[in-house]
Amino acid sequence: MLYRVYVDEAGDRGVSAASDRHFVVSAVIIDDAFDAKVRTRLAALRDVLRRHPGHVLHFVKFSHSQRLKAAQDIASFPIAAIVNVVIHKDLIGQPMPAGETAYIPHPDPMYLWALRLLLERISWFATDNGGTDAIVTFGHLKGFRAKKLHDYRKALETSDGIAIRWDLFEGHPFRIDNPESVELLQVADTTASALFRAVEPDAYGNTERRYLEELAPKLYRPPGRGNITSYGLTVFPSRVCREGGPLDFLRHL
Repeated sequence: MLYRVYVDEAGDRGVSAASDRHFVVSAVIIDDAFDAKVRTRLAALRDVLRRHPGHVLHFVKFSHSQRLKAAQDIASFPIAAIVNVVIHKDLIGQPMPAGETAYIPHPDPMYLWALRLLLERISWFATDNGGTDAIVTFGHLKGFRAKKLHDYRKALETSDGIAIRWDLFEGHPFRIDNPESVELLQVADTTASALFRAVEPDAYGNTERRYLEELAPKLYRPPGRGNITSYGLTVFPSRVCREGGPLDFLRHL
């Protein structure tokens, strides 16, 4: 079975007083047999939102009601699973507990570390659900050179202690494109942004969880294998989603 995977991000990768507190990457995993049907459903959503055919949907440009509708409809699409990684940046530069790898507080290392965690979970889901191959398309990230992604993959493939099941990606180079050319990246834009709005406070300190709650049925959560925050909603550092932590609500989705 071939899975097609579409990845996008939300939030900035900076670490400063003016930066977002979170950086999110999100992957939409689709059985190749349903890829065309998802595109058909996306076209129907575009029509419901009163956008012309071919219009590129951007979550950030929607009204609240349109965001809610987009999340509701995408939750009904024939998507196999949604996998996410949240980087909580408040703890960058602080000592990490044993078992949690510290990372360099610069944009590219932060993005690549999030992708490593994301690829691990994509590969777990796919191989546990009959997948033999996966083609991954990443949304273009401003200021990030494609060569770094390909070099990072090569480095991971020869490193010990990496939990990515590489057989799934063998023969399939990672792709980087834009939502104008690969329209299902627009679905990943919505899933990433929905999670981002749930964790990132606005100018008044408020978050909006309803978009993410609508998508919750599609989140990767293997039966009998622990917390959703280890799979469909992976959080780094993990302690921020433990009881009493700022993102502990994610455990209860």
